[in-house]
Amino acid sequence: MTPSIIIIGSEGFIGSHLVEYFTEKGWQVHGADILSQSKACSQYYQVDPQNARYTAAFTNHQFEYCIFAGGNGSVPLSVGKPFFDYEMNVYNVAKLLEDIRLYNQNCKFIHLSSAAVYGNPGYLPIDEKHPVQPVSPYGWHKYLAENLCLEYFQLHHIAGISLRIFSVYGERLRKQLFWDTYHKYLENAAEVTLFGDGTESRDFIYITDICKAVDVVMANAVFDGGVINVANGEETTIKQAVELFLAKIDGQCKVSFNNITKEGDPKNWKADIHKLKALGFVPGSAFEESIKNTVQWITTI
Repeated sequence: MTPSIIIIGSEGFIGSHLVEYFTEKGWQVHGADILSQSKACSQYYQVDPQNARYTAAFTNHQFEYCIFAGGNGSVPLSVGKPFFDYEMNVYNVAKLLEDIRLYNQNCKFIHLSSAAVYGNPGYLPIDEKHPVQPVSPYGWHKYLAENLCLEYFQLHHIAGISLRIFSVYGERLRKQLFWDTYHKYLENAAEVTLFGDGTESRDFIYITDICKAVDVVMANAVFDGGVINVANGEETTIKQAVELFLAKIDGQCKVSFNNITKEGDPKNWKADIHKLKALGFVPGSAFEESIKNTVQWITTI
């Protein structure tokens, strides 16, 4: 029988790539998001962003998997509007889990969490046992949603897992580092000025590898309410990443930093991905080639 999956946030950056990935695998893919219609899902549910209801989806169909790729993905927005972020990233997860409990108890739930739960880590690489110490409302709310997954597994036997995604990038991401850098380049092609001092580091993972990681988790992980890091396992400074990005656009543009730290931004990240690799994940996207793909997309939209 063809597997059936519903992707919440199907029209967003990660969600739309997951829709394409599982559609190409021949799965029966349903989507749910705030837009009036889907670009890729023939079976689609529109939801109210601040009063989302998923009951219709789960009463009309029995899914093998549900992926939550929706919610608010902006740390700065969570700082300015923490309750909005709570509604998007915690309350909506609670409503999803409750609908699964009531109408689709055999559905496995994948919560796309974030490395933001770690905050400024005490050691690198960061493994899943690292203390949780968020520095933003976004990080705290992702952690609260992780605990909801654990609660529903332990008390209601709903199979779930949370994936702590590090710094994802790629085509269709219309925010964050590379998007902001490109638009500053359009304003001044001689020099781009960014926040921080450039020594901040991230563990970048290309969107194609995110899809592969989710697939591996679905096939091989134990859905016991636990957590798994999803990253590339490599540390790259912001300065290195931006210089490579700009070199693919214009080798003449320079980058400088204003030494101002944005609220909610951690300093350094590098993930320990032993748990993910043990499930069969192999990072497959070279950083330089993936940046080239990102540049080709961003310069032609």
